[in-house]
Amino acid sequence: MTISLKKTLGAALAAFALTAAPAAAAPSPEAQLQMIAEAEPLWKDEFVARWDEGQTPYPYLMRFNRRLTHIAVTDLDHNGRLELLVRHAMTLMDISGPHAAGVVDIPIDISLSAYEISADGRLERLRTENGYDWPDLMNLHPLSEVDEHGTRWHHVRTVTVSRGSCFTDNDPSYTYTASYQRVALDHGTLRCQLLAVEKGSYRDVDSPSTCRKIHVSASVFDGDPAHTNMSGRQFQQTYLYQTFDESLLPPSSIRWVSGDELNRDPREALSSSWRGFAYGALREARG
Repeated sequence: MTISLKKTLGAALAAFALTAAPAAAAPSPEAQLQMIAEAEPLWKDEFVARWDEGQTPYPYLMRFNRRLTHIAVTDLDHNGRLELLVRHAMTLMDISGPHAAGVVDIPIDISLSAYEISADGRLERLRTENGYDWPDLMNLHPLSEVDEHGTRWHHVRTVTVSRGSCFTDNDPSYTYTASYQRVALDHGTLRCQLLAVEKGSYRDVDSPSTCRKIHVSASVFDGDPAHTNMSGRQFQQTYLYQTFDESLLPPSSIRWVSGDELNRDPREALSSSWRGFAYGALREARG
């Protein structure tokens, strides 16, 4: 059988065109918001009250306060495909009390979920990494770093509180943990890395204005033995502490809306959140 050179070249060029063709552009944000709204059968399971009868898809969610569930629409990795972030929390108000006003609104437990529009136009639940403790996504800082791989990192300070071991009604004491983390969406995984941890106690907890930290101990996980079990004053002198709140300019932004708003009117809640999102810096350039 004889194959013409013209046909051979034509087939080769066609194959090259297929392999060299750019990935299909993501649908418009408006179209993606509609996709997320229509994927309600997937994300509704973030809300215990909406579970199908007899089903418990995520039993751990039963301990969280539904009033503290919030969602945000983002594009953290700047790939044009939108994400739906979900934050769950519970506070001292959700366990037997009474509790001091100075700490009552600080979370005692946090969880999260993340979804993204896939390349074929479906909303998918993403893998998530737990960096020591789940990050409190509502505390995500503006974009902090774009690394050499183009991964876009956000710092987040996650604070949780619990009753102290010597707690009494006459002498209430509470311990706290502050996790200094960084978070990025990278190749379908919400990554979380622990950079430092600070632990101590709260005293004078009658109001937020009088609440103060005591017995503070902190460690920065940078390989420096001198950065282990530091005092609060020593921790405040570290480079990480002093630069943790810095962000790239122009700053990015995220708008959170309540889970109740999402359940009441998904399309409006999603649109409202997306309108408040800003990418910020596109590359490493501090102002």
